[in-house]
Amino acid sequence: MRFFIQALAVLVVLSCLSAFAQTSNTTTESSLVLEKGVAPHAGLDEIYRRFSEGYKKLDAAAVVNLYSETAAYLAPESHIQIGRQKVSGIFTGFFDSVKRRNGRLEISFRILQRQIDKNLAYDVGIYTLTSFNDKGESRKDSGKFVVVARRENGNVWRFQVDGYSGLPK
Repeated sequence: MRFFIQALAVLVVLSCLSAFAQTSNTTTESSLVLEKGVAPHAGLDEIYRRFSEGYKKLDAAAVVNLYSETAAYLAPESHIQIGRQKVSGIFTGFFDSVKRRNGRLEISFRILQRQIDKNLAYDVGIYTLTSFNDKGESRKDSGKFVVVARRENGNVWRFQVDGYSGLPK
């Protein structure tokens, strides 16, 4: 009988720990954190995974392919850029400048809000961009963002709108 009570107590403790773990932040991987109440979504989460991978590899084409053909890119203190080709110019220029300096980049995302309908979704969150120089020294910058994603050609999700700005220091 004592063994049964001890086993039951262990099960109750494990159940409580499991429930607590489910209510804390959910991490789908190190480059993406979903805040409490934000549901994972395979298509959207994959965009962030591939975006982060593209930054690590300084692969502009991989990042640009995550945008729709008619995407709107809203960078701070810049005009709205419409179309994947314009988005390509932005990322190609940025990544080329990092390569010329023998630097590297890492980017991660924390999603604070998410709404998903059949073919459209939006995320609101915070990004952290870490840049490394050729000596390995790093600098972190964070900002806020809102993206609208659109489902295309079956089940492929791409960014339709991407707007961001820095956070106060």
